[in-house]
Amino acid sequence: MKKEMIPFTIISNKYELEIISKKILDSNNIEIVPLEKVIDKKILKQLKTEKENPYKQIYDDFMNIFNSVNRTPKPKVKEIDFPMIIDKDEISNFSEKLNTELENISNKMSELSEKKEILSKEIELFEKLKNIDIDVSDLKKMKRLKYKIGKLNKLYFERFCDSIKKENIISIILDSDEVNTWVFIIYDSNLKIEKILSIANFVEYKINEDYAGYPKDILLLLYDEYKSIEYEIEMLNMAKKKIFFENRRFIYKYFDYIFVLKNIYDLAQNVKFTENFFVISGWTTRETYQELEKHVNTNDYILLLRYAFNDKAPTILNNKGFFKHFEFIVKMFGVPSSDEIDPTPLITLMFLFFYGMMFGDVGHGFILSALGFWLYKKKGSDLFYVIGASGLSSMLFGILYGSVFGFEDIIQPLWKRPMDNINYFLLISVYFGIAIITVAMILNIANRIRRGEKSFLLFDPNGISGIALYWILLGSVFYMMKNGVFPKISYIFIITLVVLIYLRSILFEEGKLGEKIVQGFFDLFEVLLGYLSNTLSFIRLGAFAMNHAGLFLAFYMMAKMTNNPVSSFVILLLGNIIIIVLEGLVVFIQTLRLEYYEFFTRFFKGDGKEFNPIKYKF
Repeated sequence: MKKEMIPFTIISNKYELEIISKKILDSNNIEIVPLEKVIDKKILKQLKTEKENPYKQIYDDFMNIFNSVNRTPKPKVKEIDFPMIIDKDEISNFSEKLNTELENISNKMSELSEKKEILSKEIELFEKLKNIDIDVSDLKKMKRLKYKIGKLNKLYFERFCDSIKKENIISIILDSDEVNTWVFIIYDSNLKIEKILSIANFVEYKINEDYAGYPKDILLLLYDEYKSIEYEIEMLNMAKKKIFFENRRFIYKYFDYIFVLKNIYDLAQNVKFTENFFVISGWTTRETYQELEKHVNTNDYILLLRYAFNDKAPTILNNKGFFKHFEFIVKMFGVPSSDEIDPTPLITLMFLFFYGMMFGDVGHGFILSALGFWLYKKKGSDLFYVIGASGLSSMLFGILYGSVFGFEDIIQPLWKRPMDNINYFLLISVYFGIAIITVAMILNIANRIRRGEKSFLLFDPNGISGIALYWILLGSVFYMMKNGVFPKISYIFIITLVVLIYLRSILFEEGKLGEKIVQGFFDLFEVLLGYLSNTLSFIRLGAFAMNHAGLFLAFYMMAKMTNNPVSSFVILLLGNIIIIVLEGLVVFIQTLRLEYYEFFTRFFKGDGKEFNPIKYKF
């Protein structure tokens, strides 16, 4: 089902802008239409727009205030009423001053955090050096020797050791973990070892020249300084919170106003102005339109007009409960336009019927259902709900087939077993296909009538001529199968209907006559071939039902051949898992294919635009 959409245009005094805009935002049920689609271009050039949002900077200041204390505002937009009088300058000065104060503290905290990061690396270095009993200032006094401290990946360490064996280089292992080896390298000052270190992916850590003394003593000083910075950052963070809570009442009160006004003037970017009036257009539901009418009736400065725009109305799919979860299947193909029937309820029933018939098993269906609904509860995705519902359909058909985890000797079938009735299931699948294709043609006729394309119906291969030709061909084929001869009277009707469908390209397509004559021939051939291929395509309903039973039978035979209870159990367990996962996915894809290619393509364009109401935004 789809909700009826009503177009509207409001022309009003500029002083009513904030009141009307807030009603639009509060409704959560109005989509704004660019006025280029409503007003003549010459008139449009004479109208003005809001160039910038006067409340954007104040809003940004408030958001910075909230972000600085890790808080997310929850504006009480319903409590803000218009007309209202606020001192914009007062609020602006308040937010700017508070934001600057908090920003200065945040900058100081950033500086300390950078210093803390540097200290963290130096602590890491001196942790590795703490067991070396040497004054680091002595390292600077070395003339004939140089040193480097750092880490390299364990994968390169042995290669590094081999490369320095014949050089005047000493490598002392300081520490080692799962990934890296820390080394203290001493080498002749005349040696160039940068290339060797580069090949070994050596990461160097340098000792700050200001440090003097033994590593273990320097490490204690670094820890003290690190802890001191941590406390200072914590104190500054508390200072920010103190400032925030001292001003909290005004922050929340002012922000609610500014949030609403910022969104109002964001909306105003879609509004056109004269010197004294403004114009805004959009789509909404009947209920919201009636609310706008009530407001207009109490205000002499507002004019509400209702008339059609150049564009089609946006679409709100309004399916309830169970059917709502299957809307995404329709949307994957396309959104129904305003002049199309919403196929969601029919698609829901067909999807479950197709899936259950091809994957009918009580046990496998139960696993799918339990897993699908559990994931839906955790993730909230409609896909998992559809999987859960498909599992229930599988269980139902499993009862009809008498199949539980592939075993057909546990319960008696309420219908028939597919493997024992192959011809029956293949034939009944074709019958289902004929019924579904017929329904698709009927829906196409209904959609054509809704679009005002009645003259096209006589020549449409999915219209009156198409449905008549399809059933005459079916009837003739069934008659010939029973009596051995093709009914002669059918030739007259078939030829007449084929000519009508052939004329479609010549009468309604664009192009040169010669091209249309040739194109019409190929289109006719495709139509006739489509009747056959689409009908036979539904054989997969019965084929997959038999495939399901046959696949389990293969695993069952493998399990019996082992002559070992444990091995048999493992094979049957793995077999069932493969059937649920692999065949369950394949059947899901085949179900979508039948709906999209055999059903949708005959009546559904899906060229609509989903309703996108304007809402409050941060």
